[in-house]
Amino acid sequence: MGANDGEVYILRPDEEGDSDDDEAWVSPQPASRVVLEAVAETVDGDADDFDDLDAYVDLDDLAAVFDDEAVDDITFSVEDHDVTVDANGDVAVDATD
Repeated sequence: MGANDGEVYILRPDEEGDSDDDEAWVSPQPASRVVLEAVAETVDGDADDFDDLDAYVDLDDLAAVFDDEAVDDITFSVEDHDVTVDANGDVAVDATD
């Protein structure tokens, strides 16, 4: 889903549903919330402690992961952590060296 309105959305399993169910509901969630909460969880912090997502990654480049079949994932740095977001909406956070 593109960044036309200034936000990118990631389709994720409904937080109240069973994520193991093949027929579980999915809902669009703001990428800024999903990514920054993943980083916050890794560092045992709070998502509000970080700048807006567009301070770390160009939102059009992030949107291309979901809109362009030629782009499988994107990796960028958030406060000394490498963050990778893939076309499935999975977010991986690793400490940088």
